[in-house]
Amino acid sequence: MTGERFSYRTREEFFAAQERAGVSLPFSDDLSVLKRKTKIADSNVELKNALTVHPMEGFDGEADGSPGELTFRRVKRMAAGGAGLVWIEATSVVEEGRTSRSQLWITQKNLDSFKRLAEAAHEASGGVPVILQLTHSGRFSRPDDTPRPVIAQHNPVMNEKMRLDPSYPVVTDEYLDSLPEIFGRAAAMAKAAGFDGADVKCCHKYLFSELLSAHRREGRYGGSFENRTRLFLDAIRAAAVHRSRDFVIASRFGPCDMIPYPWGFGTDENGAIDWDEPDRLYRLMAENGVRLVDMTLGSPYYNPYINRPYDLGGEEPPEDRLVGVCRLIDAAAHMKRTVPEITLIGTGYTYPRVFAPQIAAGAVGAGTADAAGFGRMAFAYPDFARDILESGALDAKKVCLTCSKCTMMMRKIHATGCPVRDQAVYLPMYRELFPSKTASDGA
Repeated sequence: MTGERFSYRTREEFFAAQERAGVSLPFSDDLSVLKRKTKIADSNVELKNALTVHPMEGFDGEADGSPGELTFRRVKRMAAGGAGLVWIEATSVVEEGRTSRSQLWITQKNLDSFKRLAEAAHEASGGVPVILQLTHSGRFSRPDDTPRPVIAQHNPVMNEKMRLDPSYPVVTDEYLDSLPEIFGRAAAMAKAAGFDGADVKCCHKYLFSELLSAHRREGRYGGSFENRTRLFLDAIRAAAVHRSRDFVIASRFGPCDMIPYPWGFGTDENGAIDWDEPDRLYRLMAENGVRLVDMTLGSPYYNPYINRPYDLGGEEPPEDRLVGVCRLIDAAAHMKRTVPEITLIGTGYTYPRVFAPQIAAGAVGAGTADAAGFGRMAFAYPDFARDILESGALDAKKVCLTCSKCTMMMRKIHATGCPVRDQAVYLPMYRELFPSKTASDGA
């Protein structure tokens, strides 16, 4: 059973849909908990409320890695929208690890442009924390807009998706050895630029995430749990050298990619979650300096319905969409119980649309997440947080419709945003990329 698409106009219809799907989402009308401030562990950095913006890649940077005009526009709009924290998108630490020539890439040469971005976000938001995500795209690297995969191992599941030949070279231990120092330098640059924290990204089958599942790789970075987690933890330690009361180490972390063992991490042979190794790693992340986590599951390149339940824009999900929402919220609850000292941002709140405020309040109020993060919603409706906090509701005419048009544009290696809700800028681009479609069409 794949379940129905979102069509619930009343609470009764929404609760009936949950019953049909066999799930029960947290739900509370006490939205005051979303105004709660949360100080991140032993730092001075504080979430100004319990609504945050996820890192959402815009593919609108300059060739040298600097933020572009559309990057500044997008970040300013999100920062001005009332959220308690803004998480800036994937920023490569090396040229060969970029997803495209328009992905952000921080260097000493363009550091001033990142300083201006941090300043713009702080000014637009009135001083909320701004985190910079640091990444290496691994097998999804396209630094010149042509695939140049940096793969941790030959994973037949992902190779088939990417049509990657089994003879393609696997990245060497020597290359991986060089990355922690590079991540450490990038964290130092993020701090110098005025960001409030650096995110060592490990999710969605990018390089660090793929290494977690490198059960069949030989050498220092494969096989045992200690080897597979080595690079990620070494990079965290290198970044944590620069940690201070005003600069936190964070991670956009995917504890389970929902790909069957031995090709996935945190899963059994059927692809179901097995929390043993993710829990061990999560504790080690805390021990080595991580104080803030924005959680996710799955991989948008393999099972996108896991990390962002959608109505349109890909293959029909093999499950009811509300099952996916519930899985994300339940996974965050598990993580919060496992390492309560990490400030945890949950996900899965965009799909429920106008019911998102009550679901977020239910989760935060129950202590199963410290904040609720929104990604696609922030593209479509950058002032979602202000409307929730001030009026207690989201406007049905502004919410994300989970139609995946932003993702479709991104897959074309093109600047992306919401062509439905932000038509002046993105609808002409969408029409140029997809001349046979309209803004109301599905994928």
